[in-house]
Amino acid sequence: MPMLQPRRLLTDSHLFFALKIAVTMVGVLLPGWLLGMTHESVILSLGVVAGAIAEPDDSLSGRIKNLLMTLGCFLIATFSVQYLYPYPPAFALGLFTSTVGFIMLGALGPRYAAISFGSLLVAIYAMLGASQAPTPWYLPLWLCLGALWYGLVSVIWLHFHPYKSLHEQLSQVYFALGRYFETKSGLFSRPTNDYPQLRHQLSVVNIGSVTSLNQVKIMLQRRLGSKVPPHLSRLLQLYLLAQEIHEKITSSHYLYERLEQEMANDAILDGFAETLEQLGQACRQLGFAILMHRSFQLTRSPRWALQALADQLQLHQQQHQHQDPLHNSLSFLHQNLNSIGELLMEAGRISGQMDAPFTEPLPPQLPRESQPDLRGLPGQFTPYSPLFRHAIRMGVCLVSGYGLLQLFPIHQGFWVLLTCLFVCQSSYTATRTRLVERIIGTLVGLLLGLGLLWLAPAIHGQLLIMGVAAILFFAQLRSNYSAAVTFITLYAVTAFGLLGVEGSTILLPRLVDTLLGGLLSYLAVTFIWPDWSFRRLPALLAGALGSTANYFTQVRHTLAGEHDALAYRIARRRAHQADCALAQAWQQILAEPKPGRRLLRLSVALTQRSHALISYVSTLGAHRQRLQLPPDNPWLQLGDEIERVLHCAVQGQQGELIHLPAPQDDSQLSPAERLLAQEMGLIAEVANELLRLSWLMAHQKETP
Repeated sequence: MPMLQPRRLLTDSHLFFALKIAVTMVGVLLPGWLLGMTHESVILSLGVVAGAIAEPDDSLSGRIKNLLMTLGCFLIATFSVQYLYPYPPAFALGLFTSTVGFIMLGALGPRYAAISFGSLLVAIYAMLGASQAPTPWYLPLWLCLGALWYGLVSVIWLHFHPYKSLHEQLSQVYFALGRYFETKSGLFSRPTNDYPQLRHQLSVVNIGSVTSLNQVKIMLQRRLGSKVPPHLSRLLQLYLLAQEIHEKITSSHYLYERLEQEMANDAILDGFAETLEQLGQACRQLGFAILMHRSFQLTRSPRWALQALADQLQLHQQQHQHQDPLHNSLSFLHQNLNSIGELLMEAGRISGQMDAPFTEPLPPQLPRESQPDLRGLPGQFTPYSPLFRHAIRMGVCLVSGYGLLQLFPIHQGFWVLLTCLFVCQSSYTATRTRLVERIIGTLVGLLLGLGLLWLAPAIHGQLLIMGVAAILFFAQLRSNYSAAVTFITLYAVTAFGLLGVEGSTILLPRLVDTLLGGLLSYLAVTFIWPDWSFRRLPALLAGALGSTANYFTQVRHTLAGEHDALAYRIARRRAHQADCALAQAWQQILAEPKPGRRLLRLSVALTQRSHALISYVSTLGAHRQRLQLPPDNPWLQLGDEIERVLHCAVQGQQGELIHLPAPQDDSQLSPAERLLAQEMGLIAEVANELLRLSWLMAHQKETP
């Protein structure tokens, strides 16, 4: 195992990204030191930082297009600063309009949002030396050259490692699935009395799973074309397997809260807990194999656990000759876990043949990434658009920061604007979190900078410190923002010193600037069109219920023998995304001021029922191949009533509740019919509850 550690470091996406930054920084700082062009090399490094932050993930051709767009936006931003900076009123107007314009470009897609953020960042960097620049093109040229140099290194890097980021993100999917397995095993562990807390943990873990799955989908869409290399096709297969595993593990085969009272056999419950833990470890091992570009093989432990569990269930059946509902549900749950084991074995076969030619049918394609539609952009300029509200808040925040620079003698106070740019997020919760992390990181970075400045290293030593700080900044940016701020603070302190600003004179002002920028950001998200999560609950609830209803419709089509694989996968993915958006809003309400908490109990009830609903629908989807029943089955016919109630709930209207069919004699039903009756009954029960809760939400009333 120790032999793998160096390779493990190179496969870590954060360190791999930092290694690319290291190569790029050496390419600008070392020549600058050797040629005596310290100022130019520092400005180049600022361009590198902005270019790296603005870089979205994409294919090789897409990366080149993005680089050209980034350079164009950077040129516009830096030349605008250079020409308008001497005229404060015009500069303030230009800062506001450009901020709103750049942020609104994010409506075209995530890649444009990244480029827009980088453009605002490079504009603030250009403010640093706008008044001292020898010529109007000096700063734009060197900043854009830095971004260009990073872009070229990144394109070459991508040419030799085209699927590096995709391997990393796909491995995160299986790591997240492993966490879900291990969390869900707690439902079967004795003694377990805190089921609401377990449900809450499952909901939080599921957010990570769905987010990772969606990121992989976007990355695959950007790379899939008319000709798909075998390596990429097999990564697509592993993604589709992860979708199937996710559907199966998020399903609910029973009201697990009743297990402790109704299941007298501890061995069976312990067996389910152990099997879930073993399958979770297998998912983690598969994720590690994908990360390391190695083959994967399902070990004996999960297979042994599945077989031992099957033996325990068979013994239980022999001891209870009648087919009780609990045993029927646990049997289907075991079949579900067994099919997950089969999917993991299939993943092992795929991982062992990554670059081998295809001798089998190609995996089904994903829908191509939708192209940006400029015609829909004007429709986003409305107070009802969250993006527009965020753009206005950010514009006001940055202009207010610039106004402070004009009204008060804040030396090198552009850091106020940088703090606003990084801290002011689209939600109150995210802004508050960023603010705390920013202040802590800045304080630690200033203390480090003070110690290093006391040592008074030579120019080459300062360049080395600056380069290392930039590398560590990118190594921590995606995982630990507070640590990243520490290193970027150290980077800025060193850069100021190299640009002629006495380092010891900016330590306290830098902390004050951070506090001012943080205060402006907090005031902006609190008082300028605040985007409180509880206000978005009705729309999020409607989206979740509507998406789950569509998912339920696709499951019904499958049970009736009409299966459209692409439509089914799309409906399933959208249902889970909408459910997670509702769960995230609930998490944010917990951190919002007290006025937003008046609907907290209602939001908790809605989130729990929504997740329960999608879990029961997932159970039918997980067993869709085993539930091919006649269309006149009374429980299948109940689907029309369920869809009617869900659509009423989407509108927040009152409607007639679902009346369940008369109970049938279990002895006359097949195991599949028993499972269908149980799950449809649970779905109908939850749909009735959601109908009542959605009406309360529509009328902004608390739960009684």
